[in-house]
Amino acid sequence: MAKTAENSSFKYDPLNPRQRLGLLLIDEVPDRVVVYPLITSHAATVVGISVRCNCTDGKAMAHAQLAALRLYKHDAISIFSDVGMIAEALGSKLYFRENDVPVLQQPALDDSQRWEDLLVPDGMSLPGRYGVYQEAIEICQRETGDITPILAFIPAPFTTAALLRGPENFLADTLLDPQVCHHLLEISLQAGMDFADLCIEAGAVPMLVDPLASASVISPKTFCEFAQPYLKRFSDHLHRSDFDVFLHICGRSEAILDSVRAAGCDLFSCDKVSLSAAREKIGSSVRLIGNLRPADLLADDPSMIEEKVAAILQAAKNNPKGFILSTGCEVPIQAPPENIQAFIRAGREGGLYWGSNG
Repeated sequence: MAKTAENSSFKYDPLNPRQRLGLLLIDEVPDRVVVYPLITSHAATVVGISVRCNCTDGKAMAHAQLAALRLYKHDAISIFSDVGMIAEALGSKLYFRENDVPVLQQPALDDSQRWEDLLVPDGMSLPGRYGVYQEAIEICQRETGDITPILAFIPAPFTTAALLRGPENFLADTLLDPQVCHHLLEISLQAGMDFADLCIEAGAVPMLVDPLASASVISPKTFCEFAQPYLKRFSDHLHRSDFDVFLHICGRSEAILDSVRAAGCDLFSCDKVSLSAAREKIGSSVRLIGNLRPADLLADDPSMIEEKVAAILQAAKNNPKGFILSTGCEVPIQAPPENIQAFIRAGREGGLYWGSNG
């Protein structure tokens, strides 16, 4: 049996995390629910480094992720810094804050008609900060890849295109100049697929992240016209390499659940969505991932976290296609460790399938 923690409630698991996720992905029932809070920049606080360092230094990112894994004993590692990585490699400029994630400072295109000036980087070279991901993945793969899945968050085409043009300008272009939008989306798709291939080669499983395609930002019609077709082509690319497709969309997405399924994803990480509604609508064909509110990890105490996890498990633990317990978005950077530990403990204890409460 796999030893997973020193805490008495975490003594032993019959499966290690890779085996557990592997069973889920072949439609078998694992020992318990996969417990996977989206621990990204929060890991920097575990080792006392700045978020800026975490986002720009592959060794530091790997060190932080491995330290967080030892502390929390969750079921997968998250390699992620920010959604601007591909846009940065294509020419957008980011502002790197010391203790928060980078933000867009200057989009690559002030003039939408200059889209032809963009050059897609060779995905197997290391433009921008691609090397940060590659180094972090390779270190984590050497240290724990045989027992712990490593997920690399890959900005999806809609989000990358918006960060190449500037979100407000890009959203305006969807109405005023849709042809240019599609040109940018083609470029973003190719760059994203190349970046995903690099991460796969290093040892990670891609997770597509598309926060700006959220129904909190765009209409279902805009999603269907400008986001879904490119997600589908990205999914087809990953399926050809025999990968199940993970997709995360922030904010509200109930209005686009059918479109998410049509986009070809196999696992959908959702944020502000009723898991019961998602289960009813797409749960027979898509594995659901979610979805404790990240803010709860800041505002609540451990007992409240445990109660909310129990409610999530009741709603989605027995989703027909399978379920992963997670947070609706990234774990807040300053989340108290005891709250994250409560989340994981409640998931492990309440998420059993091979046991009396399964």
